[in-house]
Amino acid sequence: MTEPVEVLDKLQDYLRQAKEVEESPPSPVSDSSAYAARLDIAFKELSSQVEEEKNALVQLKANVAESNFDQPSTDPKKRLQQLRAIKAAYGNLTQAAPYLPSPDSPLPVLLALRNTHKVFAESKDSAWTTHRKLSEARERLAQEQADLHDAQLITAALKDGIARLTIEVQEKSQVSPEETAKAVIASQEERSQFLEEDTRKSVKALARFIKSHLAALVAAEELGGPVVGDLLDVSDEMLAAGFNPKGTAKKPKAQTGKVDSKRQRRIDRIWGPHEGAIREGYEREATAAEMRSLIEDLLNIAAEEGPDAYVTLTRDSAAVRFLIRAKVAQFHPRDARNLRLIDFGRELAE
Repeated sequence: MTEPVEVLDKLQDYLRQAKEVEESPPSPVSDSSAYAARLDIAFKELSSQVEEEKNALVQLKANVAESNFDQPSTDPKKRLQQLRAIKAAYGNLTQAAPYLPSPDSPLPVLLALRNTHKVFAESKDSAWTTHRKLSEARERLAQEQADLHDAQLITAALKDGIARLTIEVQEKSQVSPEETAKAVIASQEERSQFLEEDTRKSVKALARFIKSHLAALVAAEELGGPVVGDLLDVSDEMLAAGFNPKGTAKKPKAQTGKVDSKRQRRIDRIWGPHEGAIREGYEREATAAEMRSLIEDLLNIAAEEGPDAYVTLTRDSAAVRFLIRAKVAQFHPRDARNLRLIDFGRELAE
């Protein structure tokens, strides 16, 4: 028990000396050169200590190799010898005084500075990691709050819908079958009137569009001009003058009050013989009438005979080609003289 007490006494003496050095007033010679000298002394002490430890390690390895301490021996005598050697080694280590730098050595300050720098770097990394995790947590919180708000809105809407359906069911349960049938008939009639009115408005809007914009473009294609869409501004003068074989509008002729014979022949060939004077814009008006008639025939036969019914064409006109390109109508698979509307609502109904 005396050896541990001696070691403890040495440690206490070292602490006492170090405290006296710290409390003693600074020496007037304490400048950079003195500090460098102390660093050199501390370095030499550490180098000497390292060299001693290396020599001791080499000697210990040699003793271990000679004693064959790699594994416990099965022979009781050798095993006892090994245990005694190990006990002696621990005794020597316990008796040896630990290495402590001198009280005025800068080594404790350097170690403390290194540990402080290490703790500071770890604290900085930890603060950055904590900040990043806090930002991620705030983003998740905001997303969760938004999801919660959406869920609350959906829940409220579902509750309102359930409440309305409950009231409707209760009201319907109190209504007789005759009143229910009358209400359904009235609803269907109201819907039918709405659809008829909406259809009339759509037909009128289509007629205005054909007359003001589309008819002139289709008439130009019918007269050998550009395809509908290639030329957006076609005047009645251009239609009256006609187009050359390349599809370019001819130069309008001066107004003489007489109808050009070529224009007369074109009109008779395309739209049939015309009785009476041919006025300005006749080509546009004839094309508009032809398009309205074709669309009305397609709508009427689809309403009367079903969406698969076809209209028999009298000729291949620019109006027919335009409806085909616009995917409004389609030819019969085996007879291009028959045309029908494309049933847009069939896929929705299915």
